[in-house]
Amino acid sequence: MSKNFQITMLLLALAAGLMLVGPTSFALPAAPVAQGQGGMGGGSAMGAMTPENRLKWMTEKLNLTDDQQAKIKPILEDETTQMKAVRSDTSLSPQDRHAKMKSIYTADTEKINAILTPEQQTKWKEMKQEMMEKHKEMKGQGGMAPPQ
Repeated sequence: MSKNFQITMLLLALAAGLMLVGPTSFALPAAPVAQGQGGMGGGSAMGAMTPENRLKWMTEKLNLTDDQQAKIKPILEDETTQMKAVRSDTSLSPQDRHAKMKSIYTADTEKINAILTPEQQTKWKEMKQEMMEKHKEMKGQGGMAPPQ
């Protein structure tokens, strides 16, 4: 695989996960940084993007109740499993892989959104928008070649 493709897939997977939990995961001061992580090499500043870390982050940012956490955790776990399967499926073209990951993300976003209160939905939408802006900035800084 080319380096640009690998970077694109990493950013896509990261973006999909971050859009579920919010946009500011690139700079979470209270979250631990995974050891041996150099820039984009190992994930985000919040360490490994495990379902548990994502749920913890969402809980802190959106003030999730225990009931909401119990409903969201299996969604995040299932999404992680599905995304890993898509990333490891060598039969998919990059475009098909992207489409499949986007489909998984969209479905899970809808499931999670249904669990959130209207106030949490608003905040989550703002967080996702902020993350997309950061992602676009990273692309604009030569982090990866724009799609052609």
